[in-house]
Amino acid sequence: MEKPLQLGGWQLFAMTAAFVAGTSFILLPVGLISAARQFAWLVQLWSTLFGVVAGAFWLYVASRYPGLSLVQISQKALGKYVGGFVALCYIVFFVQMAAWVTRNMSDYMQVNLMPRTPISVFNILALLVCAYAVIKGIDSISMVSVVILPILMIAYWTPFTVMLREWDWGNFDYPGTFEFMPTLAETKYALGFPFMETVAFMMAFPLVRKRLNIAFLGGIAFMGFQLALGIFFTVGILGVYRGSHLAYPIYIIFREMQFSNFVEHLEAIISVNALLLVFLKLSVLFYFAVSAICQLFSIENRAFVAYPLVWVISAYALFFANIVENAEWVQNYLFVYYVPFGVGFPLVFLVAAWLRKGNARTKEAAI
Repeated sequence: MEKPLQLGGWQLFAMTAAFVAGTSFILLPVGLISAARQFAWLVQLWSTLFGVVAGAFWLYVASRYPGLSLVQISQKALGKYVGGFVALCYIVFFVQMAAWVTRNMSDYMQVNLMPRTPISVFNILALLVCAYAVIKGIDSISMVSVVILPILMIAYWTPFTVMLREWDWGNFDYPGTFEFMPTLAETKYALGFPFMETVAFMMAFPLVRKRLNIAFLGGIAFMGFQLALGIFFTVGILGVYRGSHLAYPIYIIFREMQFSNFVEHLEAIISVNALLLVFLKLSVLFYFAVSAICQLFSIENRAFVAYPLVWVISAYALFFANIVENAEWVQNYLFVYYVPFGVGFPLVFLVAAWLRKGNARTKEAAI
């Protein structure tokens, strides 16, 4: 397989930040505001802290297997067959996440922008674009992230700035008490989505030679704080009741933004620009899935894998019947489903590295 270019620290930072943002700004606010009311931004902050700790754990695991990707670590730690099976599980995991991102993007586009367009059209067109990006390589995806991330951050924060005239501190006096443990139990999915998903970046760690730790953890912390701040502004502008009863509260802020009496309805332009973050996340997941398949089965041509995978992901994206069913699955099962991939398997890899190191020391002592 063609060896990709090495990645710089800033490239990894931009990709990680775009990945964390992804569909989070679409899906997280309504659920967190519904569960934690005016304290939803605090939930996002402790979820970000969890994401940084989890990222540090994955970096430590990867340091025990220098120069190896997640698939290669799996095979070295557990052997050809058991490790190959675990690697196959991660491939399915990447494909599933890509399908969920695709469906979230399609639902958002259909509900808010193009209600008469079938979801399958959004799925196929988005995945074909991402497949082209995958074939070009992760260096191309990372450079796109570097170029457009600052632009997209401006597009994201402009509506919040304009809508500050609607700010009401009384929105933070919504009745109800805040209890940490019940809130944590109800919002545990925010620990998995999007932060536990960043375990996928273990596929890219071998490509980064300098500032790997700072770039990866910095990308998680930076965008996690941006999401928390965005939720804080959503509560201050829309209030708890509106923020928890709208499917896409941030889109409503975009829609109600008004620069002047003759410039209105800029939400479509801003929303499409913001959706570029979703496309970046989808491209990264798509690349990791294709790269993992190529490494596991010794396939050299990425296009041979990427284009057939378009149809697999597109079909899987139709698994959920509607937005409500998707949201219920996320709230009830997502965190539990993510734990084996984010914690279980990496912990097994770490134990295997410790055992191998202990055996090596024993052999040296015997000699």
